[in-house]
Amino acid sequence: MTTLKEVKEKIVRAWTDHVLHLGCRTNNKVESAHALVKKYLDNSVGDFDTCWEKIHDMLVLQFTAIQTTFGQSVTVLEDRFKDVTLYSGLGGHVSRYALDNIALEESRCREILCMDKEICGCVQRTSYGIPCACKIATKILEENSILLDEIHHHWYRLYGRRK
Repeated sequence: MTTLKEVKEKIVRAWTDHVLHLGCRTNNKVESAHALVKKYLDNSVGDFDTCWEKIHDMLVLQFTAIQTTFGQSVTVLEDRFKDVTLYSGLGGHVSRYALDNIALEESRCREILCMDKEICGCVQRTSYGIPCACKIATKILEENSILLDEIHHHWYRLYGRRK
């Protein structure tokens, strides 16, 4: 049993690193969403119309908050992403979270000069839907920018561009 405790994180990562999860590897978001619905409903009894209205109001408020946050994220572009060929097509279209993750992969590829898929592992591409270190290294060498189509639509879908 001690052995399993020591390696359980590695076992879970080995599986989740090969699945598109967009950063969600736990059910905490589901649990908190359930708690929020219960809070909005006030009690466990109610007719369909009342429950429908309360849940609708909750979703409208959540959607507005998400749009506001995402709007701020895509309209304010940090200096580190400006005038850099690699990011030239992404500013104003992709969430800050995605840009930060791409920047981390860029620094990783510069550290290990990673162009080999075996070394890279391509976890960011597979799990997050963003370019991985080996893809970024190729882009840097060829002096190309990352295309919006190379990023999963999850990272820009609230902005209005849909696939």
